[in-house]
Amino acid sequence: MSKLNPAQWTEYLHEHIPVCKAMGIEVLEANWKGSRIRLPLCENMNHRDTAFGGSISTAGILVCWLLINLRMRELQESPKIVVQTSETSFLAPIADAFEAGCQIDDEAQWDRFLNIYQKKGRGRLQLTSTIYSTGNIAAQHAGSFVSIK
Repeated sequence: MSKLNPAQWTEYLHEHIPVCKAMGIEVLEANWKGSRIRLPLCENMNHRDTAFGGSISTAGILVCWLLINLRMRELQESPKIVVQTSETSFLAPIADAFEAGCQIDDEAQWDRFLNIYQKKGRGRLQLTSTIYSTGNIAAQHAGSFVSIK
């Protein structure tokens, strides 16, 4: 499998996870170090003209899923990746476009996950993501993701 650039990842998400297209999600960064997506407010607005909580949570989950997916793809793996647990803390209203980012700061954690995945055919990884709007942290997401061969 070849590496995909951000535009190709955007196309992939729009095709394989239809809600991504409806939400106007654009992949800004997709590499081994981290992933980052952008969402426009207009497709994700609630009745108060701020971002809908479900869209914010989805962004937090998706950016983590994207990072796992692209890392596994680069290792020639194509597991099923599902979210097992998900918690979003909403810190401030979002009244503009917003971004979500995820990176793995602890490579030893990744190595443990990968080792278990390769031995048992499934692995679990805890990841966090941060949601920003106008340069400020607006929400944080923590989730447990399971990869299954």
